[in-house]
Amino acid sequence: MGKIAFVTDSTAYLTQQQIEENNITVVPLSVIFGDKAYREGVELSAAQFYSMLSTEKAFPTTSQPPIGEFAKAFEELQKDHDTILCLMLSQKLSGTYSSAYSAAKMVGGDIHVVDSGIASYGIAGPLLDGIQLAKQGASVQDILDLWQKELSATKAYFLVDTLEQLHRGGRIGGAAAVFGALLQIKPILTIDDGQIALYEKVRTHKRALERILSEFDKDASTGQPLQLGIVHAVREADAIKLRDELLSKYPNVHADVAELGPVIGTHSGPGLLALVYYPRLLENR
Repeated sequence: MGKIAFVTDSTAYLTQQQIEENNITVVPLSVIFGDKAYREGVELSAAQFYSMLSTEKAFPTTSQPPIGEFAKAFEELQKDHDTILCLMLSQKLSGTYSSAYSAAKMVGGDIHVVDSGIASYGIAGPLLDGIQLAKQGASVQDILDLWQKELSATKAYFLVDTLEQLHRGGRIGGAAAVFGALLQIKPILTIDDGQIALYEKVRTHKRALERILSEFDKDASTGQPLQLGIVHAVREADAIKLRDELLSKYPNVHADVAELGPVIGTHSGPGLLALVYYPRLLENR
């Protein structure tokens, strides 16, 4: 089997340890405050971003990586690898996938660009699984098949304080029409066909959390092994507490805590708490 390189974008929100231990190439998106752009994870950390978000007057915007940045990464990796597997942020949320795909066509060679249909842990979990499979000697097709199975079965429930950030950033998708009626409630969002969509309207934060835990219980209580990411934006203590509670309740669940960084945080705002999970198909990751 030829040597495989793995590429993703910064909205996977991998830890530095995960990136270094697995030799992952991360191409960053950017957040723009006023006339200054910051590459997330390189020039702007999550902590710095959320601090700026509370003090800057201008609402930030985001920008996908240029095609040339992907092309440069691919050309460099091709010096030592036979195949490049690239798992990207949903193409319905950003032009990042299109940039990577165009770069792959331009560079040529054995490069596979895959649309995750999601963001954050929905990218990171399958990506790390694919790397583990590669370490076990699996073929490129084995990894692509694993990703297809995991991504198609992924479920996600996002609890946000308000839809204002998503509405202003133009990322609310099918829920835009009900935005005005939702200002006083806690919306639960999901990912539907690669887009952010309203899942349910709930009147208090407590009830909203109970609702998403109820949905998770339907899958976890079957005993099926699940890989879970508890994603948060400035709610680390809550996320860790929730992880510990779920691990105690469901022995079949493997869970990680993941922080939402600047680009997706621009659209969700602080206070997000989410469950992102899929069937666990690898035993020893």
